[in-house]
Amino acid sequence: MHDKLQTRLHEVRELILELAHKKQGVGTIEESTKWNQQSFATVRPKSGTPIRIAGNIESGTYSLFVHCGTSLISQFRDTHPDMFNYHGNREIRLELNQPLPHTALSLFIMGALTYYLKPA
Repeated sequence: MHDKLQTRLHEVRELILELAHKKQGVGTIEESTKWNQQSFATVRPKSGTPIRIAGNIESGTYSLFVHCGTSLISQFRDTHPDMFNYHGNREIRLELNQPLPHTALSLFIMGALTYYLKPA
């Protein structure tokens, strides 16, 4: 399961980088480690809220985290209640044994990457 988790986290990382590259106005992605989790923050400009990703081998899950002070989780919970397994106001948790929900995850990631951009 460890290999599957690493592969899935790599897929999520690639999706974040791909979406950031495609969307005009999204800042350069700065990758780092925060709280022992991969972190992706937009810089120059700071267009979005940082996204952190992590997996849990024991539970067979992986998660995306955003800053708890944003409304991103509550917005998605309100508009897409069945899209993800929501935890508090900072985490979406996904099952490792399920296919990567590319479309749904793309919506969430793009929301995080553009969180501070004014709507056109």
